[in-house]
Amino acid sequence: MIPQSGHKVRLLLGLVLAVLLDTAVQLCWKAAEPQNSTPVGVILATMTSPWFAGVVLMMICQLFNWMMVLSLADVSLAQPITALGYVTVAAMSFWLWHETLTTVQMLGVGCILMGVVLVSRTHGSYKASGKA
Repeated sequence: MIPQSGHKVRLLLGLVLAVLLDTAVQLCWKAAEPQNSTPVGVILATMTSPWFAGVVLMMICQLFNWMMVLSLADVSLAQPITALGYVTVAAMSFWLWHETLTTVQMLGVGCILMGVVLVSRTHGSYKASGKA
């Protein structure tokens, strides 16, 4: 059943926020990681990094946002859409750190985009009342 327009807007905003938070978490993990260190050094440096505190805060936000999203839609609809995070992380890594994107990786990103489009076109996975 298609949700009321308010539920659909909340779901859309929740899914966008889920992708943005996941992207931010992954980029902050990368920023928190020290380069050229021993495993113990990596752990200690990461745990004392302000980026790590940001990661923890964003993960808490992700938890509450995801609970709201799942109150509005089935996980079989919502989870595949969050695969857009793979696309945004790849794009931001390319832009921020000049990481290489190979042809095969770009084809993979294209497959992810096509999959998200196909999943998002399904009907009947929304929760009409917005309650589980």
